[in-house]
Amino acid sequence: MKTIFAIMFLGLLSISCNKALEEGSGDIPTDLTVISQGSFSGAAHPTTGTVKLSKDTAGKKYLVFENFSTDAGPDIRIWIAEDKSANNYTELSKTVFTGSFKIDVPAELDTTKKSYVLIWCKAFAVLFGSAQLK
Repeated sequence: MKTIFAIMFLGLLSISCNKALEEGSGDIPTDLTVISQGSFSGAAHPTTGTVKLSKDTAGKKYLVFENFSTDAGPDIRIWIAEDKSANNYTELSKTVFTGSFKIDVPAELDTTKKSYVLIWCKAFAVLFGSAQLK
């Protein structure tokens, strides 16, 4: 009986993971100043591309993703945390795209302490990939 439930669970999981990610807008301002950057490496899933912590002339911060790619998942999010284990994380987006896109970084977020950008599956507590901002 346990085997049947395990097979059904894995089948359901594989179906839910097949939703393709949408392409990012690519609408990235050209007047951004890069504060720090990092390259993604995969963990449980292949994850590639770069991410840059940038700010505009008014001081507003963004995470700018370039050539980003990862597998689709049932509940993947973009988090920023103190380490790869997601300690003291802040969720920045419930939507993950491929290609190039940007997301807002809250003004009150201390990016000197939280320097790991995580692609995280919240439903299954799985790290897809990460990049350390340096």
